[in-house]
Amino acid sequence: MLDSRTVRELINDPHRIGIVATTDREGNPNAAVFGSVRMPDEMTVTMALGDTRTAQNLLETGKAVFMSVLPHEEPMKTQGCRVYLKVRLMEKEGPYLDAAKARVAAEANERAAGMIKYAVFFDVESTRPLIDWSPNK
Repeated sequence: MLDSRTVRELINDPHRIGIVATTDREGNPNAAVFGSVRMPDEMTVTMALGDTRTAQNLLETGKAVFMSVLPHEEPMKTQGCRVYLKVRLMEKEGPYLDAAKARVAAEANERAAGMIKYAVFFDVESTRPLIDWSPNK
């Protein structure tokens, strides 16, 4: 497991590329790029989400992996982490959703904010470095 401060910095870095991976209940995979993912504290990850395949998978399984990547000109100096997540809350209306839409409007635009249908809160189950040769689970 990585140091939680380092993970938080990697997730909240505005220059990172973020990818969320999920599966449906039959195990069919999905991966998508997300800019809305944030880590407000050491054990929580949040995201704003439209009515997408990712949302449907989270509703079915409640599990995801978020990969944060900070690219570098020299590939071996690329930084990042993998964060294994379990859904704590998927709010379809209320103050968290309103706040998520406002943040997306400020960071992207009103059109993007209008597509947001869920405010999602995850518990962090474990973390791993971006590149990890360890066979341990």
